[in-house]
Amino acid sequence: MSDLLPVLVMAGGNDQVETIPEGVAPEDILRGFKGAVRLPSGRCIAAELVQRMRDSQRFEDPILVGPRRVYEDLVDCEISDTTGDLLANIQRFATLLSERYPDRPVAVSACDILPTAEEFRTLLDEDYAPSAVSGLWWQMIAAEAEEMGVSSWKPSYRIRPAPREPLLNLYPGHLLVLRPNAVRLDWFNMFLMMAYRYRNRSIYERLIRITLRAVGLWLEADWRRLRQFRCPGRTFAAPYGILKTYLRYTARRLTVPELAAELSRQIMVRDDAGAMPQPVAMTVTRIRSFAKDIDTRRELEEIAG
Repeated sequence: MSDLLPVLVMAGGNDQVETIPEGVAPEDILRGFKGAVRLPSGRCIAAELVQRMRDSQRFEDPILVGPRRVYEDLVDCEISDTTGDLLANIQRFATLLSERYPDRPVAVSACDILPTAEEFRTLLDEDYAPSAVSGLWWQMIAAEAEEMGVSSWKPSYRIRPAPREPLLNLYPGHLLVLRPNAVRLDWFNMFLMMAYRYRNRSIYERLIRITLRAVGLWLEADWRRLRQFRCPGRTFAAPYGILKTYLRYTARRLTVPELAAELSRQIMVRDDAGAMPQPVAMTVTRIRSFAKDIDTRRELEEIAG
């Protein structure tokens, strides 16, 4: 088996923007299929990303998850065809994970980031490799707003990298690696979809919306445990964990390991004893390109320049 990571490039599109971020003009927002936007090189964003992944020599040949009608003449990799909307892409993503890679770690990337090949190598060799046995690995990017250029408007979070360490301004990264057999994909996909859909709203509003949407999944899990004569409690424990994490965040006491531990409790598969042998690992990096997804025309111009 190859030591290279399989990688899925998520290339959906949506003309509807739920919330215009503060400080961004509505006409500046890129709509539709951002991965298909052409760069001065002649390649589209997704094709450039695919080539940089190949050049990094850390991935198997990428698979693009998105509409063939849009990308067929733009990229030279396998296309897993979808209608392109968010729900369809997430459903296809889950199908690919379960059918092709049930026992392997798989990288998943947004289609609209453009780290260099060297940045991919650095992130995977220095940050992912020590946590490669984890069920899910993800990065947060430490940067102050002024370091982000025209991407300074993107949502960021003041979190401590460890207890008793000073707060850092952290931006979510756009590359993750997960083991499908270690993750509750139905819960993970729901969290992923809601986090993306409401990414430009306040953290409080996102918390409420995600919690309300997750109630059905938690009730279903508890009902299944009752039928197996096992103790329920997910319906109460899960929202309690989310609220506790939120309160620690607002009190400026939340740490990256605590956030990873709560994510583990929310989405990881548990054995009969409730243990999670391969929990979530989150690392902090300063490679800003993994936080700079291309959402606006100004960001596209900055990348092109």
